[in-house]
Amino acid sequence: MKVSKLLSLALLLALAGFTVSGCSDDDPVAPGGTPAAYTDADGINGGRMYDKFWADETGFDSSKDVSFDFDAYKDFFRCKQCHGWDRLGSQGAYIGRAPSTTRPNVSAVDLRAYAANHTPQEIFDNLSAATGRRALTADLSMYDPDTNPTVGDQMPDLSEIFSDAQLWQLVKYLKAEAVDVDDLYSFTTGGTYPTGDIAYSGIGAGGNAANGDALYTARCASCHGADGTSFLVDGDSYTVGRHVRSKPYEDHHKFKFGQLGSAMGSLVTDLQELQDIYAALTNSTTYPDEAPPPAGYVSADGSNGGRLYDKFWAIETGFNQSDPNFDTLNDNKDFFRCKQCHGWDRLGNEGAYINRAPRTTRPNVTGLDLLALSAEYTPQEMFDAIKSSAGRRAPTADLSTYDPDTNPSLGDQMPDYSQILTDAQIWDLVKFLLEDAVDVNDLYDFTLDGGYPDGSITFSNVGRDGDATAGDALYAARCVGCHGADGTQIGVDGGYSVGSHLRAKPNEDQHKFKFGQLGSDMTALVTDLNEMKDLYKALSNTTNYPDPTPSR
Repeated sequence: MKVSKLLSLALLLALAGFTVSGCSDDDPVAPGGTPAAYTDADGINGGRMYDKFWADETGFDSSKDVSFDFDAYKDFFRCKQCHGWDRLGSQGAYIGRAPSTTRPNVSAVDLRAYAANHTPQEIFDNLSAATGRRALTADLSMYDPDTNPTVGDQMPDLSEIFSDAQLWQLVKYLKAEAVDVDDLYSFTTGGTYPTGDIAYSGIGAGGNAANGDALYTARCASCHGADGTSFLVDGDSYTVGRHVRSKPYEDHHKFKFGQLGSAMGSLVTDLQELQDIYAALTNSTTYPDEAPPPAGYVSADGSNGGRLYDKFWAIETGFNQSDPNFDTLNDNKDFFRCKQCHGWDRLGNEGAYINRAPRTTRPNVTGLDLLALSAEYTPQEMFDAIKSSAGRRAPTADLSTYDPDTNPSLGDQMPDYSQILTDAQIWDLVKFLLEDAVDVNDLYDFTLDGGYPDGSITFSNVGRDGDATAGDALYAARCVGCHGADGTQIGVDGGYSVGSHLRAKPNEDQHKFKFGQLGSDMTALVTDLNEMKDLYKALSNTTNYPDPTPSR
């Protein structure tokens, strides 16, 4: 090794709390025997400690009796946060893992190279060193990667936390048990930390997919299903196959050392098995990216879900009219209608309901953007969220004392729909939210001014790219019999004409046009988005569909 390269490596290691010693051009590993403590150490447990050393599975806290809430600042203590699952630090998979106020910068040290070029004793000495390390009691609440990174970016003083035996386990992991990701895949990086990117190729190239399929069937299928979709992983966001294809730098560690906090222990016994299961899981046909939707979702009626969203106890929804909660629902309707808290546009108080202030008869509008949330949630996640009882209001809760200024808490809670709706009705709601609800951004533009509950909204470009002539034809065929040729024959919503209501409340009419007006003869008027746009475009014409003054 040239002197300049040695100095560069020393600098990088020093930044991460490591020092370089015992190296020369001729002998990169210092001489000396192997300590008995290293020979006896459990490197598999070291791998678990590298993940999260305070997990129950590691046996942590036996000799040091450390009393500290590691979970409160978990990413400042997990080895994998600063060095990566691949041990390559910011030069590997974590090249794009930027710091935040809750996690420090990723180290520039290639810990894989460091471990290969140092003896067990040298690594132990570095891990147990206190100089230049962050004290266990250091204040991390003020960490900011831009303005106050120094203390948080330091390596913790592990001598305060670990026993010698535990440090030797980490050493054994780093030297003998850690997986070299070069044996599992190839990768290329672009850019630099913290905004760089990484691309993977050749995942499982050295493995036998047929053997991997057999391993998966024997060791994984009972929990994750035959195709890896029955039990999702990593925040319930990934199938097993998609996770390996997206994050091969992480799964090798879980497959070898287990998933802490779960029933999943080690799945492989050697590198060949690991390569085989990687090779198998690259097959996106056998192990697809997406889980099939639950049967309840497949059979659900999204149109009925739209009616449920409006007023779920209406007769048109199939709701049991003799339900014991029926009178309570009617007497306190705006505390139960989905549209009251989330808006017809599903944008909550960041949409048309920005100025729908609460009263003693109706709760606050939520700040949750349900339109965006619906784009992120799986059917099962949405079902679970609606059916959850945690923090929800019982249907029998006393709402008579609700006051938005002095007593809002109970009334502003979401009702416990698990006590009111059947699973089938909840699935109908889910189908509506994920498939059948209209994205109002396809129908008009809007601008907001101010904030809830005193803000305002202005609509423009109503009907967007619709065809007014086609919309006139739709109106003539489906609406004129009741509302008249110009939409003024029957007053709607307190005295609006059809045209004036559409222009004043385009956020609402899309729902009525698609799912009907509950309690009336008006059923669905449009069959697809294009018809909706055409009808909106036609009704934006104040000459053909004039503006009578509403009564309120």
